[in-house]
Amino acid sequence: MSLMDQLTDVVVGQMAGQAAQKTGLSEGLAQQMMPMAMAALMAGLKKNASQPDGAQALANALERHDGSLLNNVSALANDDVLADGQRILSHILGGKQDQTTRALAKTAGIDQGQVAQLLAMAAPAVLASLGRAKREQGLDASALAGLVTEESVRVQKSAPAALDGLMGFLDQDGDGDFKDDLLEQAGKKLLGGLFGRK
Repeated sequence: MSLMDQLTDVVVGQMAGQAAQKTGLSEGLAQQMMPMAMAALMAGLKKNASQPDGAQALANALERHDGSLLNNVSALANDDVLADGQRILSHILGGKQDQTTRALAKTAGIDQGQVAQLLAMAAPAVLASLGRAKREQGLDASALAGLVTEESVRVQKSAPAALDGLMGFLDQDGDGDFKDDLLEQAGKKLLGGLFGRK
């Protein structure tokens, strides 16, 4: 089972009800939308990690993401985590964030704000999953970039055909930037602070 398949099983299995409550979507629609949100995020990460400096910056940022969030998936619906997720999104998707939420909303026939909330829940979970894989497999920046590319291709192939245009859009040169210090601070707060408390 791939990394994203495992993540989808964990997040969708444990989060559908809370995601539905937070967004106002039905539980079934929240279950369908979360994998799409994670696929979009992986496409953005793939582009960011395709350059050596971007791959190294991602590897550095993931030092703060040990995967412990996945032991407390229900916290993805907490307001503090959602706020950090929004900051992470701005660095993964850059200026493409609005177009991404709009495209996902149009595909599903739901409100753009609901998609934004789902993306904010998904972003910390995706980073936690990559951080755990990096730690457990001892991945360097190059190997991490390879994993991101492999997982991105896999989830894009399994995404609905209606999302093909969005995935291609996210795979183009853009201004998503994983190197900003704010992203590292968001990750540090999210996993070093919130989940470090008893």
